[in-house]
Amino acid sequence: MAESLIYSRFHRSPCCVQNLSHDGISDPIRIVVVKAIELTEAQYQHFTSHMLEDMSFIAANCDLTGCDAKGINRCLLVYDRKRRDGVLVDSQGCSYARYAAYVPDRSQLDLRGVAVDHYNLKIRESRSGRKQQER
Repeated sequence: MAESLIYSRFHRSPCCVQNLSHDGISDPIRIVVVKAIELTEAQYQHFTSHMLEDMSFIAANCDLTGCDAKGINRCLLVYDRKRRDGVLVDSQGCSYARYAAYVPDRSQLDLRGVAVDHYNLKIRESRSGRKQQER
């Protein structure tokens, strides 16, 4: 996975995306996106409005995030395919967005080789044994 330099900063325990301001940012941060999480529009709206809530997609990947000895932040990229922006999450073992950074244009990130989980396409077994789309 490739490293990216972005002009943003990680905020601790933001309650919503509006708390991820860019004021006074002059130095780039080094990040590696370890996994991209694509949500539906409704899921993304809920996530960006309730960032302190436990989220199953963060819990399932919490062991992938953190800061390494070189100061590179390993994080998840959470986004809605219909939008250009996204949110970087370093959960540090938690199931919520313990640290998050706003990315106004995710095309600035190097996402070569990054696995994508499509949470809007997950399939689960119903009690009757038939597969159905998860909501």
